[in-house]
Amino acid sequence: MKQLALFILVIFISLCGCQDEKTDQHSLSHQQNKVTQNNGHNVIVILIDSMTEKVMDKGLKEGRLPALQYLIDHGTVFHDLVAPFPSMSVTIESTLLTGDSPDKHSIPGLNWYDETSDSLISYGDSISSMWKLGRNDVIDHTLSKLNNEHLNKNSTTIYESLKQKGLTTGSINMLVYRGDISHTLTVPAPFKTILQLESETIKTKGPDILAFGKAIQPEIKGDVPDGITERLGLTDRYSAEVIAQLIKDGQQPNFLMTFFPDFDKLAHHHGPYAIDHFSKVDHNVQTILNAYESWEEALSKNTFIVLGDHGQSELIDNKEAVGIDLESLISPYSVASLFESPSSGDIIIANNHRMAYLYLNNEELTFFRVGEQLLQDDRIEHIAWIENDEVVLQKQGLDGYLRFKEGGVLQDDYDQNWTLNGNRNIAHISITDNYINYNDYPDIFHQLDSALKSHNNTLIVTAKPGYTLKTEGAPVHVGGGEHGGLHKTDTLTSIIVSNKKNLPEKRRMIDLFDYFHTFFN
Repeated sequence: MKQLALFILVIFISLCGCQDEKTDQHSLSHQQNKVTQNNGHNVIVILIDSMTEKVMDKGLKEGRLPALQYLIDHGTVFHDLVAPFPSMSVTIESTLLTGDSPDKHSIPGLNWYDETSDSLISYGDSISSMWKLGRNDVIDHTLSKLNNEHLNKNSTTIYESLKQKGLTTGSINMLVYRGDISHTLTVPAPFKTILQLESETIKTKGPDILAFGKAIQPEIKGDVPDGITERLGLTDRYSAEVIAQLIKDGQQPNFLMTFFPDFDKLAHHHGPYAIDHFSKVDHNVQTILNAYESWEEALSKNTFIVLGDHGQSELIDNKEAVGIDLESLISPYSVASLFESPSSGDIIIANNHRMAYLYLNNEELTFFRVGEQLLQDDRIEHIAWIENDEVVLQKQGLDGYLRFKEGGVLQDDYDQNWTLNGNRNIAHISITDNYINYNDYPDIFHQLDSALKSHNNTLIVTAKPGYTLKTEGAPVHVGGGEHGGLHKTDTLTSIIVSNKKNLPEKRRMIDLFDYFHTFFN
């Protein structure tokens, strides 16, 4: 997804002069000074794409992560932070910023089907799929509709909530950033014509400080790395240097969230434990700490929260076997080409790499029938759908079904109650005194329930660790890393908090929204 966001900006911004409305940034310094007198302690959240316990532990043992080591030594680290499902960045950021699951914030995945417009909604998957789905549509979805239309307006973002408390906020290179402040992208006339855009400007809403590569930049002193060779600012280095300059300029907001995208791309190609590549992340964390007179001062003025957005499954190094061809599995039923209307096929597939949504467009088909066909492949892990207000779950290699729904006497780690009927081994859980113990699939019931309820009637299919789902235009990283699935290799990540007192009790991303607020109560 990050590669395509880069491609979008290369096309869209390389010749454009992009600016914010003058009211966006000029009042921040005065407002920040006023708030700082009342609080004096800020929060910086660094979201590192694909950071996992294994790659971090390797780097720490080898002494290659001094900044992260410093934050851990003065704070606390946990390795059991649970991402929402599907474990794709756009869904994860939406949950992180709103405290809602996909059924509430309405961002079901990187790719999903909108039956009202009979279109596949994509926020960027690969160059080929973007071209076939329509480059203008993908650009429109990513740069405009994601934040201003698709993200449910009934879901309050952290930026909107803290603004109501009189606090200043900022977002650097986050894909999801909706706030109360108007920002304007200005598109040059040649690109307006090439991309067939209706207007030369795209208006969006964000926090007080908003930066997304070269597209939107705050008013800061000095130059930042945003040229063509610097991927137009969609890099860890850009994120770090913008934050460092904001600090030096006295423009740091009370709450600032930034995205470090670089390692995800490298992990896709080199595997999720490539420490030679992950160690570069630490240099950019150092850049932020070095913006202060000392690292001790940085910690005295801020709480740093550093977290991964998801894990990654290490894919097998076998080109013929690693990708599960969904179209072959559902044959003889058809799937429309990306050039065609999705509903022209019997089945519509929205591929999110290690999971996919399937939508039935043939009255002869049922979820049970399609599910049984998919489970013939032993690389498939789970099939799930909703029937009579219950989630029906199957697993390859296990007999029967597990049906579950919200409410009941069984309770889990997150104070959620469930009613279960059927083969519990399908969810790989154990139950003691009405208490659910999760194993390979942390928070599996809430994750599946919220994903299936996030939009209209759909079936979910997931791949076993080591494999990914293959459809037209979807990337397959042979021998590399991939995510999106339900297994703990996809959904578990790490979180570092630079203090030992105020710590998250429930370590799911859905719970961090409330946790962030505790620093400003």
